[in-house]
Amino acid sequence: MELIHKLKNRKLVLNKLRREFERLIKSGGIAQFSPPRSGSTLIYNVLREVFPEKFVEKGHVYSKINSKYPIVVTYRHPLDSIASSIQRYGLPLTDKVIEEQILELDSNGVWDVLNLKGKPNVLMLRYEDFSNNFNFIYSELESFFGIEISQEKKELIKDKYKIEAVERMIESKESFDDFDPVTHLHGKHISKYKGQPGYYLNFFKSSQVDYLEDIYRKYLLELNYI
Repeated sequence: MELIHKLKNRKLVLNKLRREFERLIKSGGIAQFSPPRSGSTLIYNVLREVFPEKFVEKGHVYSKINSKYPIVVTYRHPLDSIASSIQRYGLPLTDKVIEEQILELDSNGVWDVLNLKGKPNVLMLRYEDFSNNFNFIYSELESFFGIEISQEKKELIKDKYKIEAVERMIESKESFDDFDPVTHLHGKHISKYKGQPGYYLNFFKSSQVDYLEDIYRKYLLELNYI
């Protein structure tokens, strides 16, 4: 029964990817890929606003069928991503929970980031650079796509998706499962740390930091975190 369940889930995922690929083809779309809790929802919404005529596919699982399209990747220090994920679920900070979150991050594209780095159709956006810095986002998108975003649109997007505005949009959402299908915003989208880079140092015990840094050492080295 478990095998049948896994096969059904796999079929559902493949069907979803196929439908999204068809929409990409029709719209000349953009793939927005990232590991969870790496600022992807902000970038997804900025892309939607900048390119209203295109379909933007947001996903945590990279598919090679997207390789012919522009891909915007967001990535973040993995310890901050795990800390953020633990908070969104309201889980206790135990070793068991940490192990579960490692598995979740690893199965949702964290290592694919390294394989995409340096490809000509890929824009790499580092969370620590674009967090609370809309001008950086606009500059990177203008350079990568060869466009110019009007000042009016820049201000509109910033006013709509800055942290204070997002907090107002999600204040009625009680849990992570309470999800807006258009913006992809959900309950507990913003933690008490408000996405501050490097807060994992205040969240985890030093022994837990050492353990996680050892697991993600290759990632941290290749993306210049250490």
